[in-house]
Amino acid sequence: MLRASSLCVLLGAGLLSPVVDAAPPPVAAPSAPEDTPTPRRASAFDAVADGRLDPYGRRPADVSRLGLDQIVRYALENPAVKSADEQVTAMRAQLRKAQFAWVPVIETSATLSPGVNIRCDDVNLDDGSGDGFDFQYCRSRDDNSFDVNTIDGYFAQLADAGVRFEFRADMVIPITTFGKIRNTRKLAEVGVALKELEKGQVEQETVLRVQQAYAALLLARDTVGILREAKGIVDKAQRRIEAEVGGGDDDWDADPSEGDSLRDPDDLIKVKLAAIELEQLMRQALNVESYALSALWALAGDAAPPGFDVKASKLRPMAIEGGLQRPADYKQMAVARRPEARMASAAVKAREFQEKLARSNFLPDLGIAVQTGIARSNAVDQDMSQLYYQDGFNWTRFSAALAMRWRWDFHFKTFDLQTARANTRAAMRQEEAAALLLGLDVQQAYGDLVEAKHLVDTYDEAVDLSWRLVVSGQQKDSVGGGNATELLRNLEKWYKRRFDYAQAIFSYNDALARLSRAVGTQLGRETGPTAP
Repeated sequence: MLRASSLCVLLGAGLLSPVVDAAPPPVAAPSAPEDTPTPRRASAFDAVADGRLDPYGRRPADVSRLGLDQIVRYALENPAVKSADEQVTAMRAQLRKAQFAWVPVIETSATLSPGVNIRCDDVNLDDGSGDGFDFQYCRSRDDNSFDVNTIDGYFAQLADAGVRFEFRADMVIPITTFGKIRNTRKLAEVGVALKELEKGQVEQETVLRVQQAYAALLLARDTVGILREAKGIVDKAQRRIEAEVGGGDDDWDADPSEGDSLRDPDDLIKVKLAAIELEQLMRQALNVESYALSALWALAGDAAPPGFDVKASKLRPMAIEGGLQRPADYKQMAVARRPEARMASAAVKAREFQEKLARSNFLPDLGIAVQTGIARSNAVDQDMSQLYYQDGFNWTRFSAALAMRWRWDFHFKTFDLQTARANTRAAMRQEEAAALLLGLDVQQAYGDLVEAKHLVDTYDEAVDLSWRLVVSGQQKDSVGGGNATELLRNLEKWYKRRFDYAQAIFSYNDALARLSRAVGTQLGRETGPTAP
């Protein structure tokens, strides 16, 4: 965005200070020029851009020329808007995650470790009475004193232990969470809405900056046009005075008495000082023009043609769609449409859902817990079934049970609920404050718009009247009945009125752009030959 100080260089009240009335600084007595002529510096009035990517000077004829609507469309594809759009996409992913919170989460674990070497033999025990029974004799070694359940025993048999593999899977199928899942989903939905509103906020801020840079560019070019007209009048007056007085740039010591005795010899100095002043003003205008054009290039980004220019050649007041309404209507529109107002309302809803979520955290979660697993050891006899009630080496299990999970940290949950309630009240107050501040923005922009419209009408008439004085002064001077002082004074008044008129149009368009931003919808449209 262009700085206000840059615009003030051209548009401030002190910009067009009187040239002919100002006291010149003390200078040394003139001396004879050297034999080697000093090369004349290039005039700002002749500045030409070095290429399509150079914003300073006259633009090349072959560059693309865009209207305001086209630049806005390109600007809405710049990195800032794309970043906001990616944030919306990220928040939508969080919403989908919340929507699938009811899907059971399966937790699995798998281990691979050294096992235990166990061999089993079936032994029939019979005392001769015929009432014998089978017994399974399992062992890790033939040594009956060897105990595999000790640390020493476990490590002693690792050479023959083989490999043990175990896999477990657990999940909980939720039955009810007493509002936790539902409030989390609602909170995510509000989050998506907030991100979309933030994107709209970035888009509207981008449009505002484009409109301001566009108006500043046309204002600078109107200024350049005014200065070129003033330069033409000054150059014409200088040629006439030189012809009447005698002596030009090369005749520094010419005798003024050799010319027209009715012409004041100081008139030539006055018009030369005016030309120097116009030269400096032109350089300032070209700087502002280059800043504004560079701002448009930066806002439009890579989507726009490189080094583009604008179609419009003149700054014109933008038209208001449907005419100017009452401030109260615009304030209501701002509350209903402006992203900041809707964001404040969405923030209240988000805080309300957070408060409900904090309440539901006091209640347990109910679900069905399902567990399954399998274990295999290649060095353990898989026919082992009688020695152990539960085989810890080769097994397969499945179980399902009604489960309840309840964390009894009510003291922490109480603090969380108090925080959520306070945040809800704070969001409500912020919503009220946002409505008041938005109304203030509307009122300020509306007042600036009305005042600028009055200035446009006033300076339009002032330009016409001041130009009549310039024409009258030229006519008097051409017949020898005028003087350069009066002509330059009238000329200064004329192009100052022209500056004031252009500044009033800029202020009008800027106020309309700010009012559009304040109400959250575009109110103006471009007028003139390039308008769609």
